[in-house]
Amino acid sequence: MKVTASDVRGRAQVTRIAETDPKAALKLARKISHAWYRCQALTAAAERLNGKEQMVALSAALAAAKEQDEPNRVVTVASWPVGVLASIKPELAAKWIAELVSIAETEPHNLRRSHALQFLAFQTSPYPELLELVTPALAEALLGGHGPRIDRVIRDTFDIFRSTHPHLLRPLALHHKANRQQQKLFESLPCEEI
Repeated sequence: MKVTASDVRGRAQVTRIAETDPKAALKLARKISHAWYRCQALTAAAERLNGKEQMVALSAALAAAKEQDEPNRVVTVASWPVGVLASIKPELAAKWIAELVSIAETEPHNLRRSHALQFLAFQTSPYPELLELVTPALAEALLGGHGPRIDRVIRDTFDIFRSTHPHLLRPLALHHKANRQQQKLFESLPCEEI
């Protein structure tokens, strides 16, 4: 589905309205035709709602995310509502994270899989028990890919691994291209990992 200016404007309008009238924002979010923008707008409204209305909005956002055609896009945009869900219902968020990791693993391109899992990791990073569900798959995607963009994701997520799976730091640093940036990764390793 093609993104329209109306989709982009609708998401921006929902974000503004949600601050003061989350119920009106939710109504507007439901009218956005492009699933990506609808998911983000529903999440923005859900952040300001409570109770059952919040859960209905998050459920609609996750359903919209699954309308995407590509695994990396499903996981990336679903990370928005999962981040909100993690703060209110971590056990339900864990189920969604497991499903999203499974979806990500169907993405054949390591960089795309890495980017999707990176976003999911960033959204769940305040919740260590949930983040731990993402980082093994992220490490596998990173170690299976090569190139400057994979190296960038390694650098951007290195501290996340430090908090969840420190034993992966050395393999990730070794996988990075040998250069000054790799040296900085090695210098940041705990003494027992060097």
